[in-house]
Order: sequence, then structure tokens, then C-alpha cells
Amino acid sequence: MTPTRSWIVPAAGFGTPGRVHARLRRGLPVFFVALLASGGEFAAAQRIPSPYRPIEHRQTGSIFGGYMSLPTGSLDLGPKSGTLVGGRYAIETGGPVFFEGLLSYLPTRRDVVDPRRQLGDRSIGEADVHLLMLDARLSFSLTGRKTWNRMAPYLFAGAGVAYDAGRGNDLEDILLPEDVFRFGTAFTANAGTGARFLLGEKLMVVTDASLKLWQLGTPTGFDDPARRPEDEMDPLHAPEESEWVGGYGVTLSLAWRF
Repeated sequence: MTPTRSWIVPAAGFGTPGRVHARLRRGLPVFFVALLASGGEFAAAQRIPSPYRPIEHRQTGSIFGGYMSLPTGSLDLGPKSGTLVGGRYAIETGGPVFFEGLLSYLPTRRDVVDPRRQLGDRSIGEADVHLLMLDARLSFSLTGRKTWNRMAPYLFAGAGVAYDAGRGNDLEDILLPEDVFRFGTAFTANAGTGARFLLGEKLMVVTDASLKLWQLGTPTGFDDPARRPEDEMDPLHAPEESEWVGGYGVTLSLAWRF
């Protein structure tokens, strides 16, 4: 009996089985390298970028503008609301605390009050006020030395002085010397909140809202018993020697870090 001959026809393009095995052995390392590379790229693509970014540099200089809403007190003696401008310098510690110094200028006006006149008719005009304010603040960043989505909110509290560089008004010449109000120099306290927005490695925008307190002294002539009004609702019926008033301010700064 003639033995049956088996014919194996290799697939086109692959060659003999021995050659196929050799090609597979040479191709396997390349395949695994490509697989690992594609897996690494896939894993990198799946990473979620952190919303936190470090705040570079520790010092900041800025200029700002804003508005202050000021009460004039029960006797209408204090400076009125107005816009302000100024500059600030900040230096940061290694943690979330940073210190700020601010110098601001508020040009505004105040009423010239004659206490000898009737209630509702005591203002005889206005005097210029050139208010200079120097403040020191201790601030605490809620996100530390980092920003969250480029924002870093903070809280602050501080103290300072305010000085009126204005020379008053000629209308005050008709007042008795003891009736003339002088703002002079007042110690202030302030507190508030704000936020820093990171625009670049060194450029930031800073905005804040604050409450500022100071005392307004009452001229001695306002407490003259000889002209004290009988109306108990009249502020001159029992005026205080001085009173605390609080004003609200908002500012917007352009800051440069270095």
C-alpha cells in the first residue's frame, strides 16, 4: 500500500512554520513594549489634574482703588463716603499667615455743624477732608500657600491710624472756637475677608471687603448746658464725649509677586 503523503500549504506571506515561529519570537518583545507604552499613555490620560497650585514667591506689591461707605456719626461731624486709592505691601511666612501694610488716601468732605442752630438746620456748609490711612494687617489664607482653581480666599484683622490733612473751611471762622470739629489723628481697627486670584506666576488680582472702626471726638461746645435742647430725641440733648463709628470698604488690587 502506498503511504498517503500529507501536504501542508503555508498561508500566503507567512512562509514555512519554522519561519513563522521565528518571526513571532522576534515580534513579541516589540509587541510588549508597544503595549506598555500605550498603557502608560492611557494611564496618564486618566489622571485628573489637581485644582491646587503653589503660590510662588513670598513678597507682593500692589496698587488698589476702592470705595468706603462712612457713617458721619449721630452729630454729622465725620467724613463722608468716597473713593480711595492706595498701595500695599505683603510678605508671607512659611505657612498660611501673611502680613500686610496698606497706605490709602480718601479725598472727601464733611459737614460744618453749628450747634447753636435748630435740629435739621445745623449744617452751614462743607469742608474738604484729605484722609490718609495707614494700616497693618495679619491675614490668614484659607488654602495656605496654594490656590484652589487659581483662587486663595483669606481672612484678616488689623489696626492703624487715620489722619485728616485738610485745612478746614473758612465757614468755621464764624463758629465759636469750642464748636469747631477737628478729626485730627484717630486710631483705627479693621477686619474683613478677601480673595487672591492668580493670573500668572507673578501677577495676581486681589479683592477684599472690610469693616473699619474709629472714634469721632465731640467738640466741648456741643455739651454746653446753657443751650441744651429740651427734645430728648435731639442728639445735642445728651451728647457723648466721643463715639465709635464703623465704615465698610471694598477694594480691588493689581498685585505683583517677587
